[in-house]
Amino acid sequence: MTIMRPALMVCGVMAALACAAARAEDGQQASLNVQQLFATSCGWCHQSGGRSEGRGPKLAGTDKSDEYIVNQIKKGKPPGMPSFGGSFNDAQINAILAYIRNLKDEP
Repeated sequence: MTIMRPALMVCGVMAALACAAARAEDGQQASLNVQQLFATSCGWCHQSGGRSEGRGPKLAGTDKSDEYIVNQIKKGKPPGMPSFGGSFNDAQINAILAYIRNLKDEP
């Protein structure tokens, strides 16, 4: 059963991403809640909203370039991080990048 849980989690995440992308394409870009988008798609691995390490690295205070972060979001990083280039449009990816850049460490 342990093997199926991550698979189910990825399926749920991908479904949420597809819905988010569809809403953005329907002209609802102004209502994008990037914090919720991050929580439902990235928060499984980047804990505390990206402020602490989980399955993925801590993102708050990262020294990685914008280009690197955007590339990681679009193309993923096998074996752990899926690619989101087909799920997120450029506006969503840029919103996630801005979210990451504005993350502050928790006290």
